Amino acid sequence: MSDLWRELPLFGRARVDESGVTPGWDAELAQLREAARVALEAHPDAAAAEAFEAALAPGRPARGGRPRPAKLPELDRAVYAYLDLCARIGHEPELPVRAGGAVALGRAASAPVAIRAVIAGHALRATDAGWEFGRGPVLEDTAAALLEFLGGRSLVAPHPAPASG
Repeated sequence: MSDLWRELPLFGRARVDESGVTPGWDAELAQLREAARVALEAHPDAAAAEAFEAALAPGRPARGGRPRPAKLPELDRAVYAYLDLCARIGHEPELPVRAGGAVALGRAASAPVAIRAVIAGHALRATDAGWEFGRGPVLEDTAAALLEFLGGRSLVAPHPAPASG
């Protein structure tokens, strides 16, 4: 009985320094803007740049003189705007890991029934991003392909992970 508490969800975890944790998704938005800048530097397209910025344009109202922290819907909009930008200019997306994983998890949780039916009872793994969530047999694909599927923008479902052993 003395070790039972370690099995509870909020106990038994190693303590980590969380002093660098900030509210919101501002750091990830900045990473996406930088990824877009790099993509546009390699494939200049003023119209694509304008479309990307327009997708991110809805401002955040100030709170006490400072902009409020970015929320997940804003990060979601930015991730999909970045994917659109990359598709438009023919650049391989290089999604920030945390941004892609957070948006994928949010989309999986709120996906339409048809998409939830495909992913139900499975873990999802991004083969190129080092993130995975869920339980059960693993379905995998690149982070961009998973996001396209979870966002209802692709009919290509993730595939079962190869058997190891």
